[in-house]
Amino acid sequence: MVIRKKLSFFVLAFLCMTVLVAQPTLKIDYSRPGPEIPKSMYGIFFEEINHSGDGALYAELIRNRGFEEHVFISGCEYKAGFVYAPQSPNYITNKLSNWRHPWDIEKLKYTAWKLNKNAGEASYAVVDENRLHPATPHSMRIDIEKTGKEGTVDLVNEGYWGVPVEKGEKYDLRFYVRKSEKYKGGVTARIVSSDDKILAEKKFQIEKEGWQEFTSVLKTSGTDSKASLQLCFDAPGTVWVDYVSLFPKKTFRNRENGLRRDVAQKLADLKPAFIRWPGGCIVEGATIENRVKWKETLGDPMTRRGEWDLWNYRTTMGFGYHEFLQFCEDIEAEAMFVTNVGLSCRFRNGDYVDESQLPVYIQDICDAIDYAIGDGTTEWGAKRMKAGHSKPFPLKYVELGNENWGVRYTEIYTKFYNVLKPKYPQIEFISSIGFGDDETRLGEVDMIDPHWYVKSDFFWKNTHLFDNKERGKYKVYVGEYACNQEVGSGNMEAALSEAAFMTGMERNSDLVTMSSYAPLIENSNRRDWCTNMIWVNNEQVIGRSSYYVQQLFSQNRPDTNLKVLSVGEPVQGKVEVIAGYDYQKGETVIKVVNGESEKLDLIFELLATSIRAKGRIITLSAASGKDENSFEIPLLISPQEISYDKFAREFTYNFKPYSLTVLRIKTSL
Repeated sequence: MVIRKKLSFFVLAFLCMTVLVAQPTLKIDYSRPGPEIPKSMYGIFFEEINHSGDGALYAELIRNRGFEEHVFISGCEYKAGFVYAPQSPNYITNKLSNWRHPWDIEKLKYTAWKLNKNAGEASYAVVDENRLHPATPHSMRIDIEKTGKEGTVDLVNEGYWGVPVEKGEKYDLRFYVRKSEKYKGGVTARIVSSDDKILAEKKFQIEKEGWQEFTSVLKTSGTDSKASLQLCFDAPGTVWVDYVSLFPKKTFRNRENGLRRDVAQKLADLKPAFIRWPGGCIVEGATIENRVKWKETLGDPMTRRGEWDLWNYRTTMGFGYHEFLQFCEDIEAEAMFVTNVGLSCRFRNGDYVDESQLPVYIQDICDAIDYAIGDGTTEWGAKRMKAGHSKPFPLKYVELGNENWGVRYTEIYTKFYNVLKPKYPQIEFISSIGFGDDETRLGEVDMIDPHWYVKSDFFWKNTHLFDNKERGKYKVYVGEYACNQEVGSGNMEAALSEAAFMTGMERNSDLVTMSSYAPLIENSNRRDWCTNMIWVNNEQVIGRSSYYVQQLFSQNRPDTNLKVLSVGEPVQGKVEVIAGYDYQKGETVIKVVNGESEKLDLIFELLATSIRAKGRIITLSAASGKDENSFEIPLLISPQEISYDKFAREFTYNFKPYSLTVLRIKTSL
């Protein structure tokens, strides 16, 4: 256990302690409030990783719905089981890159699909013929020689580890079929349980040889988290199938092409000030052509080509730019759009565009801003209005690049900023650099974005990391951070270290004005990152201990910091204390993080005009630092609130081991 130096008499809004020597008195001083804590302080960051969108937040139930899963990574070529990026200099090292990725074409083609012949004679193949839409050229061809004993040949989709349905609920079905002249039958759509019971079905007639769209609302007679969708064909001949989609009728705010209600509500319950989208590394892409192209995420989902995402699966981009902006509006969060600036991920190919091409990227950013907030006189503002949203969306931030550093990036940032800021002065343009040499090379910048993925000890030892950072040049957005080392898939030890670090951010809110934990969501069947805030399967959505830390800080954000003065023998170790004042509610808000295995007694003296005895205490605690929530016990670690009637000018409170505690005390200044 590391012993820190004694605290000075005056400590601005924090304390660090380890060995319980005595009960210190902590005076809360109201005479000179510290920095204001902006509403923007706590937000969330969404990236398509761990199947966090497709298979979790995005409500689509059909996987590989457009039969495009096998399409090569943009900007790459296939050779002997691998896709290869073009050889080009890495923008950081200037060395030739030779990035490649294994690629099993045949396996990818049939992701989530299979053909039940039912003792008939039939075959199927993903083909590029008779295209439904040029952006999504592939379809499934089924050649039926004869039907079997069941009278049908069935094309089956198993969804994202099952197609979850609930008894009595309705589901929007949409799919396309075309037939050969020989085929004289129809098609029956069925939702079938994992034990082969038909839960819903609808028969359609195929009346022409060209592409025909079929839609229906299916109401299920049972509940099954591992059901399947089956398209059943009942005659010899050839049929082609494309874009098969099944959505729960009830989405978040009942939006078309919407979000899974329970997952979206879990995010809304954090009360995030902003949402950062779409990444993350996928913004950069494994190659420059593999970057997120926001314009390709607009419009009818059937026309969206999707893209392989460098977390090693193809994303539909169903949760696209418009849906992101709409979700921000729905939960009253501001929007942060992260955009590529002509550089791909330095840890993959690291290729970059020629300087002569940069104006194209700048214009693309202008178009994105106009789509969000432009009026009808702008091309892309008019497109937003045509899409049914006449008012501007709440776009406030644009981050230029993600985890891009080095001389080339800082030069690009300056060029982009000098064009964009005069045109859109209301937008805050964030640089993706952190602290270090690069910041000295930047010219004018609104905000920088340092990231930390570290051990718990780092966060405990760096609670004052921001105390002596230079003020006035820029603000700081801590866009990605988490304790993700030596804590397994996450535990209370990790969560409390993050809470300790957050006290340092909140205390330095004149510098750090925004933050977001990362990654946000994990489908429990697909883990690309070791620790994630929210876990999802087809039946449940649960918050890790880190989720509740974020929620407590967000829901208990005061308006301004208050000084915490330590009097008497101090205590040292894994304890942090900050205080602030909520003017609207007339409450003093004290947060105490106790990362120790022992209870902690603290004496508080409130130097306020008046103090009401009755208030609230919210505690997040665990029996052990190794404890964590699970699908079996989802609320093992969750906030517990009590009414407390012993607040006074001077009072003592006993804080649990391994805990984050929030005291809310009615006080007059």
